[in-house]
Amino acid sequence: MKKNDRVIGVCSGYTHDGHGVVKIDGFPLFVKGMCEHEEGEIIVTQVRKGFGFGKLWRLMKKSEAMKKSEARVEPFCPVAKQCGGCQLQHVSYAEQLRFKKQKVIDVMKRIAQIDVEVLDVIGMENPTFYRNKGQIPVGITNKQVVTGFYRINSNTIIDMNSCMIQSKQINEVLVCMKKLLNKYQNADLFRHLLIKDAFASGEVMVVWIVRSSKLSHKEEMCKELVENLPYIKSVIINVNTREDNVILGKEEHVLYGNSYITDAIHDLNFHISSRSFYQVNPVQTERLYGKALEFAQLSGKEEVIDLYCGVGTISMFLAQKAKHVIGVEIVDAAIRDAKINAKLNQIDNIDFVCSDAASYAKKLEKQGKKPDVVVVDPPRKGCDDLTLDSIVKMQPKRIVYVSCDPATLARDIKKLDEKGYAAQVVQPVDMFPFSFHVESIVLLQKR
Repeated sequence: MKKNDRVIGVCSGYTHDGHGVVKIDGFPLFVKGMCEHEEGEIIVTQVRKGFGFGKLWRLMKKSEAMKKSEARVEPFCPVAKQCGGCQLQHVSYAEQLRFKKQKVIDVMKRIAQIDVEVLDVIGMENPTFYRNKGQIPVGITNKQVVTGFYRINSNTIIDMNSCMIQSKQINEVLVCMKKLLNKYQNADLFRHLLIKDAFASGEVMVVWIVRSSKLSHKEEMCKELVENLPYIKSVIINVNTREDNVILGKEEHVLYGNSYITDAIHDLNFHISSRSFYQVNPVQTERLYGKALEFAQLSGKEEVIDLYCGVGTISMFLAQKAKHVIGVEIVDAAIRDAKINAKLNQIDNIDFVCSDAASYAKKLEKQGKKPDVVVVDPPRKGCDDLTLDSIVKMQPKRIVYVSCDPATLARDIKKLDEKGYAAQVVQPVDMFPFSFHVESIVLLQKR
């Protein structure tokens, strides 16, 4: 097999990022845009040792394989094929949930090498307009302002005025900002628009991420923006002079309103700043944290440690049922927000500490602290060995692991299993419909 060959094959499954797997005489081709059981004509685009990539040229609509396939749907977004924001719009929602469950099952067997029950994915009744945060690149093409997401594996902005997975208020702000940028001709200084929408309160924050603080017409733009969209309660200028892909710069100025907006999850209120880590799907966040609370099995007598606590969302859920909670987070701004949030909700059985998870876990272990439950919600890279070792040495009865990456989750579960903590059950939650990502919660019990 070589590049530009044309082959016909049937999709037998999916890769971790949702590409179809088509085996030609046992040789796997990964084909974007194919669904399981579909038969298609494929152009080979790349051949590597042991696998290759292909482009779907046409579907064999009259074949027996195609008659079995019920996974394909028409994408609802006009730029779905070009934009890198969604990868699975061509797949029915039921098939997306099946794919995500199988993805978790596969890594548990292949990487964790354990036999653990993986429950059905908790999905959404309406999986559109769910995101409460938009992080939208701004550029200029042919003297016109373009706002949208990057084409897959490129820095080309796919221009759009509305995104079907962002909230409707975020889309309204985007349209208004685009008009203002064209009117005042200062888009060349803009890098990104960061828009946060608090679903419970309806408050919106708009952050202008710019290359220089010398932004012309900023007062006029701000005045028009707020007059047109009165639900905007915060407009912030963030100056980022870096040359890399980091979104936010260190310099920040409030142009209008407060430095935060307020949202609520399950009767708990949260101040959200421009830098706050906050789950992007509020409907599923409540289900995710509810499941974490269920797995923690709290009776009111437990000491709990929440590593990677962010602005304290999970910590405060846990504090409602625990004796005492310590939340640990390395981002100083997040800890400041967490302390404000605890005070806002009149929760006094909680302490927040600014530290990296590994160092603080090691410190607690040296102090002989033995929490009943440890909750971890690490970034995509998972926990490092020092953190896992320190957790194990504290000998909690239970570990509740919240993860946004099944592969690093499975790796860490294998390590914890070897150190005496057995995974009892895995609950996947669909936080990101139409993408290949899936969140998971695992309950681990000390043997």
